[in-house]
Amino acid sequence: MGDLLFTHLHSLMATLLEKIKLLEGLLNGSIAYRGPFYVTIDITRRCNLHCLGCPYHSTEISNVSPHKPGPMDLSTDLVKRLCGELKGIGTSSLVLQGEGEPLLHSDIIDLILAAKTAGIRVTLLTNGTLLDQHLVREMIAAQLDILKVSLWASSPDQYQQNYLETNTESFNRVLDGLRLIARQ
Repeated sequence: MGDLLFTHLHSLMATLLEKIKLLEGLLNGSIAYRGPFYVTIDITRRCNLHCLGCPYHSTEISNVSPHKPGPMDLSTDLVKRLCGELKGIGTSSLVLQGEGEPLLHSDIIDLILAAKTAGIRVTLLTNGTLLDQHLVREMIAAQLDILKVSLWASSPDQYQQNYLETNTESFNRVLDGLRLIARQ
């Protein structure tokens, strides 16, 4: 119990010192003496859903943001380099998301591992439709810190209304994936 309390207090003090460094630079008008606390990166533009309110993939929004030319996925090497640089400037947390579904990135586990190797906490945002036993085990083994599943429905009928061009089976897959995580 004492070790856990010490660890928690140490973490709080480290965070407080980081915030003081940032504030010091802002107040004296020079530079921030540390990097951002967290960084969010879009790792893919590909998606397997057409969510009603999505500005990138909805079939119901007339001004859907067009995709810019270039690769659909951020390169694994670029993310690895970025993780090293982020650690060097004191960034402690990385959020992996996308204009699409991050679990479609073929190297998603390698991206998580790159951040974890750099000592960075990782949050992953997903629509949950691709969570299966193998992927859940890999995410746990990679020590993913936080998994956020976006689910705009509480029933299969609501799911079909909010996730266009899909069926109730997709809703059930999300629930099955969440159950897999809960059992781990």
